[in-house]
Amino acid sequence: MGAVSAWGALLVGALSALGCGGGPHYVRSPAPLPPDPVEVVAPAPEPTAIYIIVNQPEGTAAPEIVTQDESGWIPREFPAENPFQRSRTWVGDYDCVQGNTGLALRIVDVRGRVVRAVFDFQHAPSGATGSYLIAGTYEPETRRVRFDPSRWIVQPEDYVMVSMEGEIATDGSLFAGKITFPGCGAFHLKPTR
Repeated sequence: MGAVSAWGALLVGALSALGCGGGPHYVRSPAPLPPDPVEVVAPAPEPTAIYIIVNQPEGTAAPEIVTQDESGWIPREFPAENPFQRSRTWVGDYDCVQGNTGLALRIVDVRGRVVRAVFDFQHAPSGATGSYLIAGTYEPETRRVRFDPSRWIVQPEDYVMVSMEGEIATDGSLFAGKITFPGCGAFHLKPTR
């Protein structure tokens, strides 16, 4: 029995040394196991686009965004700026039946090419003053606009509302044309801030 015990003890010791006996043994893996292979599908490439932002003067509509695509397309020219947006009031005079009359064209609303304003006049010799609403559409190709009246704000006695049509100088420093009413003539207006 002594020999069997010795052999048993020797066998248990050898198995323990080899990691086969005694309690549980934990083995640390040198690196985590890789995940199961998954098929990866690459997304389709999106078209390349370049965005160009055109700066606008302060107080104007949001800048226009122009896109250049893979073909290299870019518009040949950007939309013309509406010169009535740069100044809120144009001051000068016009000739009509009553004689030379002071005029302030007060821009109140600009939406694209459509302009709404107040035609505010004062005839110094008689002391007559008045104002009415007018509206017109600016044509960037010709730099011309025709304003037609819509309603009185202040109407002096013996005065009627008149239309006006004219052209803006290329540098935006002058709006000149004619009052389209029998007996009336030219007007000349300069922008103010």
